[in-house]
Amino acid sequence: MSYEQDRKIEDVFAPLIKNILGQHFIGKIEEADLEQATDFAIYCVKPFKIAVRLRRFDYFHSFYNEFTIRWSRPSGAKTEIHKIREHLVNYLLYGFLSPDETEIIQYFIGDLEKFTDPKPHNIFQNNPYDSELAVYKLNQFPKEFIVKFYCHLSYHYVWSQRGR
Repeated sequence: MSYEQDRKIEDVFAPLIKNILGQHFIGKIEEADLEQATDFAIYCVKPFKIAVRLRRFDYFHSFYNEFTIRWSRPSGAKTEIHKIREHLVNYLLYGFLSPDETEIIQYFIGDLEKFTDPKPHNIFQNNPYDSELAVYKLNQFPKEFIVKFYCHLSYHYVWSQRGR
C-alpha cells in the first residue's frame, strides 16, 4: 500500500482512534462525582505522542500476535524504529481492520517507554519495496508494554484457539 492509501485509512478512522485513546487515557474519578458533582476531569496532562498503524484484514489470521515497525528506507531516511529509539513518540496504537474496513477488530496500545528494543523476530522487504519492516511478537515484551488490548468478540476465537 502506498503512503497515500495508508493515510486515507488513518483519516477515515481518526474519529474512532480518538475515541479509543480517550477511553484509555481519560478516566472517571468516582469520588469527585459523588462529592463534587464532577463527572470527568483532566487535572494535568503531560503532552504525549502516539504512532498509529492499521492493517488490513488479510493479515489478521496470520499475524494477529505480531506487529511491524518500519526498520529502514533505501534513502537512509529516519524510520519509525529510529524515532522510537530517540523517544520522539510515547505510545503505539496498532490494529487490524474488519473485512469491510468499517471497524477496528483488534488493537493494542503499547507503551514505548517499555519497548525494550529486542531483536526483531524477522526483517523483510515491504511490497512494493519502499522500506524494510521489522516484525515483533507481542510476547517478546514485558506485560507492562501493552497498556490496552482489545479484540472484537467475533474474532476472539483466534486468541482463544491459538493463544498469545
